[in-house]
Amino acid sequence: MVGWFTRRLNPKLVAWGWLLALPAMAQTVSVPLSHWIYHWLERWETAGLIEQVYDHSRPYSRTETAGYLVQLWQTFRKHPEKFSRIDRDYLNYALAEFQEELPDSIQQAIRRTSVYRARRVKQHLGGLLPDRIYGNQRNFVDFHYQDFDLYADPLFQLSRREFVDARGQVTEETRRSNGFMFRGRLGPYVAFSFMLTDNNVKRIPKIPKVQVLEESGFPFIQRRDNGSADFDENIATLNVAYKYLWLVFGREFNEWGAGHSGQMILSSNAPVYDQIKLVLRYWRFKFTHITAFTEYIDPASRTLLFASPAINTFWAGNRLELYLGRGVQFGVSESVVYGNRSLELGYLNPLGFFASLEHFYGDRDNTALSLDLAWRVRPGIKVYGEWFIDDLTVSKLGTKWFGNKFGYQAGAFLVDPLGLPGVDLLVEYTRIKPYVYSHSVADFNKYKHYDTILGHFLGPNSDGWLARVRWYPNRRLRLQLEGQTYRHGSNPPDRNVGGDPDLPFRFGEDNPNATFLDGIRVDRDALGLEVRYEWIRRWYWSAELQQVRIGSAGWDTVFRLQTSLNFGFRQEPFRVFEPATR
Repeated sequence: MVGWFTRRLNPKLVAWGWLLALPAMAQTVSVPLSHWIYHWLERWETAGLIEQVYDHSRPYSRTETAGYLVQLWQTFRKHPEKFSRIDRDYLNYALAEFQEELPDSIQQAIRRTSVYRARRVKQHLGGLLPDRIYGNQRNFVDFHYQDFDLYADPLFQLSRREFVDARGQVTEETRRSNGFMFRGRLGPYVAFSFMLTDNNVKRIPKIPKVQVLEESGFPFIQRRDNGSADFDENIATLNVAYKYLWLVFGREFNEWGAGHSGQMILSSNAPVYDQIKLVLRYWRFKFTHITAFTEYIDPASRTLLFASPAINTFWAGNRLELYLGRGVQFGVSESVVYGNRSLELGYLNPLGFFASLEHFYGDRDNTALSLDLAWRVRPGIKVYGEWFIDDLTVSKLGTKWFGNKFGYQAGAFLVDPLGLPGVDLLVEYTRIKPYVYSHSVADFNKYKHYDTILGHFLGPNSDGWLARVRWYPNRRLRLQLEGQTYRHGSNPPDRNVGGDPDLPFRFGEDNPNATFLDGIRVDRDALGLEVRYEWIRRWYWSAELQQVRIGSAGWDTVFRLQTSLNFGFRQEPFRVFEPATR
């Protein structure tokens, strides 16, 4: 099989075919952040099998992903000995998954093998399903007419889990989600995507009588008499692409930064938001501009959303990611939160420097800057870090001055350590100083959307460790061992120590020397084992057993069981403990 796989195509013909086909294949949509391809592209990049993967600016487009796979295919053709069995299996799976965006020569090769089980399932059902159902062995329905293509799939999730809530109480949660998704294209330059889910969440103890469940990542909820809550989520984009440019109008999640536990400047922690996004990829750089239309929730509106008048708020950001060669990737991001007025043209400018523009607009907005760097030290080992700057006073560097509001993140990612195929190891530390994400001028300029932090979920005056080992015995099975620590300094009733993004520094009242982890100390530790199995394409069954310790108390055992089909644009934040930030 491997010999045929490596001899099938001429790599030079593949490369030239890909380059010539780029203008005709420009139509594209985003790859959901929950897709397994992100983890495997990072594995292959860390192993030195591909270069120039912009894995700190996500989501990728399907066309961008296909470009990485073409490069990977060329490496495999030249050096098949560098690929383990699990690498070959996932490469074949990835080529089949993104076959519409690949050159015809590669498509012809992958059609000889079947990586899905849809055909076998249909055979067991004895012809009960029409031929059109899973006709391409991948999508529930696919339809094609001239320059129009459509791919549609159902969405489903059922989960039961136990976790530690923000008060330190063990909570049981049952969640049911269902819906549908489709994507397609019209002509050579226009593409579209749609995802809709209806969700029901029930908790013991009951969900409080609120319409916005703070720090949950859920949008507006409708609470039932039995204590459960309903909410829906819609991802929808219209995409126009040509050569180097990709324009997105609609709503989807984004992640900027190197972190795995979460990202500092823009993460998928908060609910989805409307946006206009421009992406430019050329040579050794990728540039992204986003203008997002966020929702401001004041404290009174958490219980009743109509308690206060609506205030327009916006998040705007620019990000430049550069490949410097020799496995070095550098990124710089800027962002601004502003509101209670119309869109500012300066913040819509992809070339604008927001810190300068914010001064011009009267020093009333909330700007931030982030620098991140990743370096593949050698094949199989990557180190990375990020410095998030919410506010900076150069003369006060090295002191406890509250105004130097920073976040730090550093980590290492190892692939196939000690020659163990299908194994990867991650270690990451995150530290966020007091008062980060808050804003002193106006409450609506805090770094939140729908009352949930747009950056890292740990929140201000917190730090945490993440250590994770994953092993893939085969393509369908994944075993994961994970350990987490979390420390936070909450505000006591009588003083502000910078532990709450809703409470900024108050001049003349709060201590300007902000001590890290000052206040009411919150400590949580967790150690867990997860088993995940993919039965058919993107239909996962997973079970997780966790040991959780709250402060100096003993360990509690919590459990999660989940099944999901094609579910979710982002990785659902099924955390074993919720952050204490309020």
